[in-house]
Amino acid sequence: MFWIIFIIGTVVLLIFWGIRDSNEDTKSNVSNYGGMQKKYNILIEYFMRHPSSRITWLTGNHVTISSSAMMVDIDYVLGKVEISLKGTLPLLGNISKSWKYPDGYSQDLMIQEIDNFLVWNMQQMQRIASKMNDI
Repeated sequence: MFWIIFIIGTVVLLIFWGIRDSNEDTKSNVSNYGGMQKKYNILIEYFMRHPSSRITWLTGNHVTISSSAMMVDIDYVLGKVEISLKGTLPLLGNISKSWKYPDGYSQDLMIQEIDNFLVWNMQQMQRIASKMNDI
């Protein structure tokens, strides 16, 4: 019985330390820079270009941007920014992609990589459309 209580106590303590470290990391790398909206302003503005885009969820380490065609989650997790894109393209259907970058990575380079992915998907859609016209 002692060992079970000891193991449970150890697990709880490890979880507590992990949460505390995560909160301290978020505070020192996001909150001290004005929060997610200020620190990742360039990235957020990039996703807000679509007229129907709006921020639907905002916390100390998370932003969700939704539009009629896509949903983007930007998370700060233990020294990394994680971007998840989910959307629907007309002929291709659902698309989903995630990117992870270290803290301090250029937002312009992030945008360039995301643009490359979206351009590639649009090219796929054009190829499918041209094949359908050939039929």
